[in-house]
Amino acid sequence: MTAREAAAELGVSPATLYAYVSRGMIRSVPQVGSRQKLYAADDVRALRGRAGAHAPAFGETAQVIETAMTAIQGGRLFYRGIDVETLAGGSRLETIASLLWQTDEDVFAQARDFPTVQAAPVQAGVVSRLLVDLAVAAEADPAAYVRTPDGVARTGARILSQMTVTLAGPRPRAEPIHAALARGWDRPAAENLIRTALVVLADHELAASTYAVRVATSTGATAWRAVSAGLACLDGPRHGGMGEQVSAFLEEIGDPGRTEAAFVRRLRAGQSVPGFGHPLYPDGDPRCRLLLEAVRRDMPSAEGAALAAAVARTGVTLLGRSPNVDFGLAVACRAADLPHEAPMALFAVARTVGWVGHVIEQGASSALIRPRARYVGRPPA
Repeated sequence: MTAREAAAELGVSPATLYAYVSRGMIRSVPQVGSRQKLYAADDVRALRGRAGAHAPAFGETAQVIETAMTAIQGGRLFYRGIDVETLAGGSRLETIASLLWQTDEDVFAQARDFPTVQAAPVQAGVVSRLLVDLAVAAEADPAAYVRTPDGVARTGARILSQMTVTLAGPRPRAEPIHAALARGWDRPAAENLIRTALVVLADHELAASTYAVRVATSTGATAWRAVSAGLACLDGPRHGGMGEQVSAFLEEIGDPGRTEAAFVRRLRAGQSVPGFGHPLYPDGDPRCRLLLEAVRRDMPSAEGAALAAAVARTGVTLLGRSPNVDFGLAVACRAADLPHEAPMALFAVARTVGWVGHVIEQGASSALIRPRARYVGRPPA
């Protein structure tokens, strides 16, 4: 292939094509009678077919990364082509991990002997505790440098084991993650609700935290470090911290009769109302619907049901937007009387499954994700 044909086949710029050649990913030979080169079509097509090959490489400005894990189509969410509504009916987070990581090994059984730690101060926030404990535990895991897909899957299971211990304390060897969290929070009746939340939150295409994970992976960082990068992004108030904002807003309202006044007060002050609307789900977030259905199924007598319904109706009426997953998660945690840190904790544990899947995908590409900036400052002298 000529350079133009090869670049078009890959959907990249000529500069990126040359970068692939310099890394030994595509062979090139001189073109007879010309100063130009020809590029091996087999290498180009092999690279084109690899998941993650179109992650933005050095110098690219593309904002699309290919993935075979999660699809959002027609207002529905799919993991490996399976509707999350089907999976939420009874799957554990461990099952979702095996699906997204594409492993047949019982990686969670293997992780039970990993020496977990509890090094972070208990009074620290969720993400702070997780970051400290992951940093300490990573030092005792030389197997994390095995970057084959199965090796990363085994590391992912160890990471999740450590996160569960950080949040819920030591656990029985065969205890599933949702049961461990319910026990650690002393809410055994919330097991199924927690399980549902973990499943629907496991992955969501290329959220900000997931992009950070893939960038970290592209540098050669281990799964431990890549997950830590994701946690740092998740902690932001515009991402995983939104669930706590919704919980605070529900507390602020307190009574269904004060719902509209609370909305108007915020809108009049120019403040946003958390928990409503999602650009990928203009007709309503299916994850929120599944969480609210789980609340009605598992916590039918829970306090706050009337308040949640009133807030959801008012959001649709005043804002013209349906409640999103942050709203559903906050309502579920309040219905189960989980601790105030539960929305962030559930989000972090669940999304780690997706992050590890993205580590595996991104690991299939040797390209460094490093877009270029468009300079708009003072012209250089």
